[in-house]
Amino acid sequence: MERVDFIKELAAELSYKTKPREIHQLIDYYDEMIEDLIEEGLSEAEAVARLGKPKDLVKALHTEEEIVVEIPRRFHPFLYVLLILGFPLWGSLLLAAILLMLSVLLVLWCGPFTTGILGITGVLSGIASVVLSPLLITDGLFLLFSQLGVGLFLFGFGLLCLLATYRMSKLFSGLSMACILWPRQLLTNYRKKVI
Repeated sequence: MERVDFIKELAAELSYKTKPREIHQLIDYYDEMIEDLIEEGLSEAEAVARLGKPKDLVKALHTEEEIVVEIPRRFHPFLYVLLILGFPLWGSLLLAAILLMLSVLLVLWCGPFTTGILGITGVLSGIASVVLSPLLITDGLFLLFSQLGVGLFLFGFGLLCLLATYRMSKLFSGLSMACILWPRQLLTNYRKKVI
């Protein structure tokens, strides 16, 4: 089918089921798609065949299915040259972006790391203090109870810090995944806009 015949048939199909103000926009859209396919090296008949039949396109428009037409992309040698010569610029920018993401993750995990270290040292020093407190009985009973009290306090403080570490780790692991997947999601959304 030729381009003009395709456009006429599409306009006829659209006139039955589409608002008049949208017909012109849709015809321009499909005409531009045919032009893009022809620029990519397809013949006029092949470009029209790749789009499909006008009846199917109109049905898909009204069922709100997304039609994706694959346009072959060519990678020109000039682009290779630009990529190689521009590497000092875009490579350093890419490295800076990666290091910035890593520094955000490092700062993000400083809180759980600190509470984890406090928790481990609190529990270990509390256990050591409670276990070693009977050795102070010779120096006086008040030192024994003081050492025992300090050991119980440190043990409780360590347990609270470990609980805080667990809670913060769950929260920050979700934030870390969001930070890591953000560039990928940004690229996916950009591709959706382009298609």
